[in-house]
Amino acid sequence: MRAPFLLAAILVVAACQPAQESAGRVFINGAVYTVDPDRSWAEAVAIRNGRIAFVGSNDAAQAFVGADTEVIDLKGQMLLPGFHDSHAHVLIGVYTGENCDLLRLPTIREVQAVLRECRTLDGFGEERWIIGGGWGEWLFEDAAPRKELLDELFPDRPVYLESSFGHSAWVNSRALELAGIHSETVVGDDGVIVRDPATGEAAGALHDSAMLLVREVLPEMTSAYRLESVRAGIDMLHEYGITAIIEPGVDAGIIEPLVQLSDAGEFDVRALVSLSPIGWNAGVFDDGIYDFIEQRDQWRRPNLDVDSVKIYLDGVIEVGTSPLLEPYLVEEWGTGPFFYTQEKVSEYFTRLDALGIQIHVHAIGDAAIRQALDGFEVMRQKNGPSDNRHHITHLQLIHPDDRPRFGELGIGATFQSLWAYPDDAAMELDVPILGEERAWQMYPIRSVHESGGRINGASDYWVTELDPLLAIEAAVTRQDPWTNEGPVLNANERVDLATMIDAYTINGAYTMRLEDEQGSIEVGKRADLVVLDRNLFEIDPYQISDARVTMTVFDGRTVYRNTE
Repeated sequence: MRAPFLLAAILVVAACQPAQESAGRVFINGAVYTVDPDRSWAEAVAIRNGRIAFVGSNDAAQAFVGADTEVIDLKGQMLLPGFHDSHAHVLIGVYTGENCDLLRLPTIREVQAVLRECRTLDGFGEERWIIGGGWGEWLFEDAAPRKELLDELFPDRPVYLESSFGHSAWVNSRALELAGIHSETVVGDDGVIVRDPATGEAAGALHDSAMLLVREVLPEMTSAYRLESVRAGIDMLHEYGITAIIEPGVDAGIIEPLVQLSDAGEFDVRALVSLSPIGWNAGVFDDGIYDFIEQRDQWRRPNLDVDSVKIYLDGVIEVGTSPLLEPYLVEEWGTGPFFYTQEKVSEYFTRLDALGIQIHVHAIGDAAIRQALDGFEVMRQKNGPSDNRHHITHLQLIHPDDRPRFGELGIGATFQSLWAYPDDAAMELDVPILGEERAWQMYPIRSVHESGGRINGASDYWVTELDPLLAIEAAVTRQDPWTNEGPVLNANERVDLATMIDAYTINGAYTMRLEDEQGSIEVGKRADLVVLDRNLFEIDPYQISDARVTMTVFDGRTVYRNTE
């Protein structure tokens, strides 16, 4: 008699419990790579009120399907956490049709053709400035295009065009005139005015802080233009499945459109901005940084974190503004001093860390990278461990002795892995100035990872493509991800696919202090997701970049859908 009584009791208890609340959306039949601590797989995900309510099997997901639930059949497509880009210049605004866009043009002839088309642009300000950029340094001798070509096409209108690396500008005579740059103009040690060897006059190329001389006289962009440009940047992020970003080098003017969009409910991205009063160009700041960051609370918003500062410790190797531990092979290159003394670096790091600020370091050459690591070591000795998630970005040339220090010091390693193959810049610029042995040691991602360093994925857009899949393939193959051909940049530094997915998901979330909220597909986390048209683990590594984003989900809502 006890069995019927027990069954009846169970039925009464079940009847008293509330029914499972249905979800707003349920994804089924997917290859769901959760990036949870076990790196487990699932078939289905349910979303309720912008958060993940269920992860598991198709059968179990049916309990979350109600009359109003949208059921999305993935038909075997891959579902991942939304991608994180840990260093990209997107929210400063991207090029619109009003800019002269020279990005990814492979020859000088094509650059010239686009420049001719740019003569029809209305331009900016009373002088009708032609503003844009993206030209490749490797197209010009010593990465220094001359002003004469621009003078011929734009004899009366000033022109300012930044390079693909963002550390050089190409200007014409009218721009130099408006900026007051002449044969006697001097800049600090962190900048270079390229001069004509015969006349001593500015030849048309400006490196690093010398760029600021012209930027200071550029016309102020209208609020409408800046908002349009930021919206275009957010749309681009969604197109590539990116739902979170660290935006480096943001000043008060740049952050204002972000705040406006957030207040209007249009800021559909998680962003950590690294503040800098100098904007996003290379250069040094002074102790005024402390007064500047005291203003940051006025810009803080639910999706906008402002507890980070960017500091440049060098320029770039390709124009000789990055100090190296061993000399360049080009006479007189790299002879300038560091941007800061080691004492000053350690002082900045220690004080910023004590304020709870994340330090986001630009360091490309091995000397600057060592200077940063030495600064972090002094900081830890004085402050003890912190949870500020400091990281160094670019990391082109790391001395073998310094690679284990990322793990030892708990410093994130933010690589732009799309640079980790022998492209034109590497072959035509880096090999002649570094020598083949050093050049083939560039971007040692595996060495840092295997010695305990946390790898973050980043593009440094608009220096290179924003697409995480291109960067992931390049890290896995160390070859050209477009052609799948050509030389390999040190096969010993190849990493596996899972490592790079971590870099673009959970590691990026950790660096943004958001690993409890996103970066993996787990119950309770935000429903920031990306759907790919194929399972990356089931294809040839050389096909990774052929995959396409079919849907991007932010807070449970579809913010991008590929309709092709």
